[in-house]
Amino acid sequence: MLREFSQFGRWLVTALIVLALGVPAAVTAAEPALDLTAAEKAWLAEHPSIRLAVDIDWAPFEYIDARRNYVGMAAEYISLVEQRLGIEFEVEKEKTWSQAVEAMKQRELDMYSCVVSTVQRREYVDFTRPYLSFPMVIVTSDQVAYVNGVRDLRGEQVAVVEGYATQDLMEKNHPEIELYLARNVADALEQVSHGKVYAYIGNIATVSHVIKREGLTNIKISGETPYNYELSMAVRNDWPEFVPILQKALDSISEQQRDQIYRNWISLRYEHGFDYELFWQILGAVLLVLVTVVAWNRRLSSEIDKRIDAERLAQDAHQRLETANRKLVDYVDIVDRHVITSSTDKWGRITSASSAFREISGYSERELIGRSHSIVRHEDMPAALYRDMWQALTRGGSWEGEIKNRKKNGDYYWVQTYISPVFGDDGEITGYTAIREDITAKKLAEELSITDELTGMYNRRHFNELFPRELARAQRERRILGLMIMDVDYFKAYNDNYGHQHGDEALRNVAQTIRDHLRRAGDFAFRIGGEEFAVVVNSDDPADIGRAAENLRRAVEDAGFEHAYSNIAEHITVSIGLVRHDGRAATAGHELLFRRADDALYEAKRRGRNCVVEHDRLVEMKLAGES
Repeated sequence: MLREFSQFGRWLVTALIVLALGVPAAVTAAEPALDLTAAEKAWLAEHPSIRLAVDIDWAPFEYIDARRNYVGMAAEYISLVEQRLGIEFEVEKEKTWSQAVEAMKQRELDMYSCVVSTVQRREYVDFTRPYLSFPMVIVTSDQVAYVNGVRDLRGEQVAVVEGYATQDLMEKNHPEIELYLARNVADALEQVSHGKVYAYIGNIATVSHVIKREGLTNIKISGETPYNYELSMAVRNDWPEFVPILQKALDSISEQQRDQIYRNWISLRYEHGFDYELFWQILGAVLLVLVTVVAWNRRLSSEIDKRIDAERLAQDAHQRLETANRKLVDYVDIVDRHVITSSTDKWGRITSASSAFREISGYSERELIGRSHSIVRHEDMPAALYRDMWQALTRGGSWEGEIKNRKKNGDYYWVQTYISPVFGDDGEITGYTAIREDITAKKLAEELSITDELTGMYNRRHFNELFPRELARAQRERRILGLMIMDVDYFKAYNDNYGHQHGDEALRNVAQTIRDHLRRAGDFAFRIGGEEFAVVVNSDDPADIGRAAENLRRAVEDAGFEHAYSNIAEHITVSIGLVRHDGRAATAGHELLFRRADDALYEAKRRGRNCVVEHDRLVEMKLAGES
């Protein structure tokens, strides 16, 4: 029996190592032969050695380690390219990045191993297609709660590494941001840590590596930018023959090899999302039973009957242990395949995602790990929802709600989401775990119930529900809310002369025109009657509301939909009644605001139609004695 236990123990240790570390099954496949032309082979024969420009301090992409070895993700790709092409890369290990850039410009070096394509660099090098991609993030002091993109950095001093693509992007696209040019990533993060600059912009992989290496505990990733580090190899542009050769070598690197390089440098830096605490508790308890049985068996070996009973008990325990392991593995597999779960670190970067999450979102594990959950954020969801969510989570509470997410292919799905913080031994938050339920079918049914069948706009029922909520939100956030009630001018004459079928088409055209000119997340449009529409808009600037109303009126007029029976134009026009409510003022009831907008619409018709009348100005004129 002890021999059986020993064999089982070896099996168990092996299985646990595989389970815990996620060691992939060995993949053996012959490297594909490169389809090089005779001219390409001749070019390689004439250039057996290529001088390589690298960044000596850009972990985990590439760097020179303490033993003077060239290592990192790019280094592994370079090694594979070397093997496939049968050439040698001479790595420049002494020059700083800015010195390496200058050497490339002077043709003292031949090729970049890992760079972003920029306008400035394209003047002297040609690029392969990107082979690595990572998001560009914003790093600040941990005292900063959240940075909503690059626009929140206006007027602040922001660090970038001199010579990096980030510098080119910021100088070209965001000249309003004051840049601090750092020597390297460590220098930039030190400036943030000491409060000398407000933020640093760089790629997530290097930021995470340097924060850990330098032990910088008072800084964090506070936001994302719209940019990605799309990393390519690049060759001096007087060697155009070498680029397609390099591309063929890169294309021959299998997906398994790419994933393994990614895991070597990125994936294993994150904890696996499944919580094995229960697993170890069950396993420990069962092993304790097994060890006890073995010891008991040895002590009572002289008593044959008891020995038989003990061995029978041990065998039963053994079987139960195997059954428990199988059930636990089955449980893990069921959860992985059927439950939409993910875990993040405390900054919201994804550390694990179940198969169900990957399936519904359309992203692979490699595309998700290390990215912010905003990768699936849908533009329809209001920013206020995410602010409320993070406020609850960072205070140690949980959050629950319905979220519309965006798939990789641009489609969408709805989930009922439950998010809870994960605490470390010291009581501090170390990350977050989310469990979701797919409610897309339910939301589609709800959308049908709140959608006008003819125009596809929201219907009157949804207006009655949403307008009071938007008014309350404007009051809470101290913003300006505008309500427009609009009516198609002389629509009865249109129907009488063109017929109801053409009338329906006209309403659809007007509705589409309105939708085309309402692109902000806080704008809503409704069909609330036969030819009557309502629009709700939000803004921080009161003048925006009036401009939006006039733009809608002009857009319908300029669309040129024929209306030969109108008394004011040869095409369809609308009259608009407008009311504004300042959320900083006293609360006004939604029914009162609706009546005021309707009164303003009536006045617009009285004045001859095809115009915008604002209720507040109407009141001012009446007070001044005008009728």
